[in-house]
Amino acid sequence: MNSISALFSAGGFQWILLSLSLAFIVVYSLFYLAVGLYNLYFHPLARYPGPLLGRASSLWYARSLARGTVAQDTLKLHEKYGDVVRIAPDELSFIQPENWSAIYGHQLGKDYRELIKDPRYHDTVKPTPTILTGDWDEHTFYRKILSNSFSEKSLKDQEHILHHFVDLFVQRLKETSAEGTRELNMTDQWNYLTFDVIGFLAYGEEFHCLTSSKLHDWIEAMLCVAILMSLGQAARHLPFPFDKIYKQWAIPSNVKRQVALHRDLTEGKLQNRLQHEPQHQDVMKRMIALYKKGDIPYSVLKEHANILTIGGSETTATLLAGATFHLGKNPPVLQKLATEIRTTFVNDGEITVARLSECKYLLATVEECLRIYPPSPANHTRMVPKEGIVLNDQHIPGGIGVGMPMYAAFRASSNFTYPDRFAPERWLGDPMYSKDKKGALQPFSFGPRNCLGRHLAYQEIKLALAKLVYHFDLELNPKCGDWDEQKNFTFWVKPPLWVNLHPVKS
Repeated sequence: MNSISALFSAGGFQWILLSLSLAFIVVYSLFYLAVGLYNLYFHPLARYPGPLLGRASSLWYARSLARGTVAQDTLKLHEKYGDVVRIAPDELSFIQPENWSAIYGHQLGKDYRELIKDPRYHDTVKPTPTILTGDWDEHTFYRKILSNSFSEKSLKDQEHILHHFVDLFVQRLKETSAEGTRELNMTDQWNYLTFDVIGFLAYGEEFHCLTSSKLHDWIEAMLCVAILMSLGQAARHLPFPFDKIYKQWAIPSNVKRQVALHRDLTEGKLQNRLQHEPQHQDVMKRMIALYKKGDIPYSVLKEHANILTIGGSETTATLLAGATFHLGKNPPVLQKLATEIRTTFVNDGEITVARLSECKYLLATVEECLRIYPPSPANHTRMVPKEGIVLNDQHIPGGIGVGMPMYAAFRASSNFTYPDRFAPERWLGDPMYSKDKKGALQPFSFGPRNCLGRHLAYQEIKLALAKLVYHFDLELNPKCGDWDEQKNFTFWVKPPLWVNLHPVKS
């Protein structure tokens, strides 16, 4: 009896707790060691190459996501191991052009219409259904609602809005460049432009970033949302209980605060839009009408406001900043582009979306920017259905994640000659690049879920770049020579891009 009492005394209880803890650690470690050995030697994907840690567990991929280097790391793996890489026990990464259709395209003649998105890339177990997260029917429903705003007619009707903001952008650059004596941070300048544009197109009112030359609080908050998305994906690749621990404790508190601010700003802007009908047809008009009729809930309306704000501003600003960097770093390319624009148009008023279609070097420059610096470099993983699929003449079993990481596919030496060279000529028939697999470039994704706003993005990008090089000579500050060496958390984390702008005399 005394021995039993002693066992449950303070010291004895601590000994029991320590013993149980050690036993749990040993059993837990042995279990995951066994899982790792199974993944390496007996898993259906055991024959595929990849890093040892990535083949044994999801730790490699989680670590790469958390570090913000997953795009560059995946490219290195493909350069080392080839066209198909096992980046996690149940995930394969592909870079061959034909797999865009196989993974993301319509699955004709089958019992399923598409490969569904990997649920590990959602923030919640059951996310609010949107054009991004919804199933086939939900996606089709919301895409149909929004597609009218991105039709050819709508874009033509909205062209004057793009001209207004791009002209204001040029005016502000002229006012602040001070005849080339002052450096400008073009990372911020492009954000001013694209955020004002999407504010007007989505909510019927601008954010006044251009007139104030200040970044709206929303812009930093949006970046933090992207960071949270990446860190959340990293957490969901960790084994229990580390997934819960990481998500609770490893995500910086300032990121969480900015995400909360993003929600508040979205709420405020959306409420203001619900109370005031703009004079022009904005992107949210049809969806708001359905909400007011009770056909869709408020949560869906708000999530689409989020999607439009982030997708319609950050990605375009990123591409324009990347274009500015690569043009500044490659003066011969910049000179060719400037010559084309300045000889095609006698004055600024002639620069229209329709006329810009004549500028082949401009389009090639945009394509090359999208290739070498894709605004969304991530791997958008899809799940193989239970019956499996065939990719690269190999049967892939059900439940496996498959995807085409954009950065790796666009920068792979197996797809493009001199992949690290910024060369618009590769899109203009230059024989040096005749072996390029141009079908690998799908910067707006592929298939029924490709980017709905891609035509608007092309219009805004071409118009803004054309007017920039028409009105200014630009000179990149040498200290920004490695500007493109960036972290990526869903989107690139862009540092300041310092450029001297010299107004071109009429």
